[in-house]
Amino acid sequence: MYPAIILAGGKSKRMGQNKVILEIEGKPLIIHVLEALKKAGCESFLIQIKSKKDFELISPLISSYNVKWSYDKSKKYDVLQALRLALITAKKFKWECVQLAPIDTPFVSPKLFQGLSELLKNDLEAVIPFSNLSKNTLSGGYEPLLSCLKVDRIIKQIDIISKNKDKRLAKLFDDLNHVIVEPKQWLAWGVTENSFKNLNYPTDLE
Repeated sequence: MYPAIILAGGKSKRMGQNKVILEIEGKPLIIHVLEALKKAGCESFLIQIKSKKDFELISPLISSYNVKWSYDKSKKYDVLQALRLALITAKKFKWECVQLAPIDTPFVSPKLFQGLSELLKNDLEAVIPFSNLSKNTLSGGYEPLLSCLKVDRIIKQIDIISKNKDKRLAKLFDDLNHVIVEPKQWLAWGVTENSFKNLNYPTDLE
């Protein structure tokens, strides 16, 4: 299992409050994600955040984990550039491959992380799961924030698509040697669609 990058610097505009402090089933969202990654065999984590305030909120919650930090100090909330910063930080730690995870998927299965990491071999540059939950969104069903990636190649590709008009994260993989993990495959791993459920609105917490 590769080291993990957890993206925790979003604006949480739809939720109406910082997701960092939200709890579900009595635990902060980020703990659910960290626990799933650890059960999958991950030992090193890098958390991408936006501000010192995020650090002050998160760090007391995760003192038992081997966590490194990456800061996006820009005033914009650009997920593509936040990912680029996180990958550059990961490269400094000599991480060649990483597993991505967003803070707001608390039901994600360790089996998904295990399966994705096992597929990222040889000349593959990215492994991206696909789910029907996001089929009608801008991503078209792709789950790029749960993908498993090779660091150097993705940094270069972000630099390329950042110059394009279409800067959607899902476009990142168009020119990469990648594989899409369809529902049939992850269902065979014992993963359910609940793994891809994002908590974006207050009603999602009910």
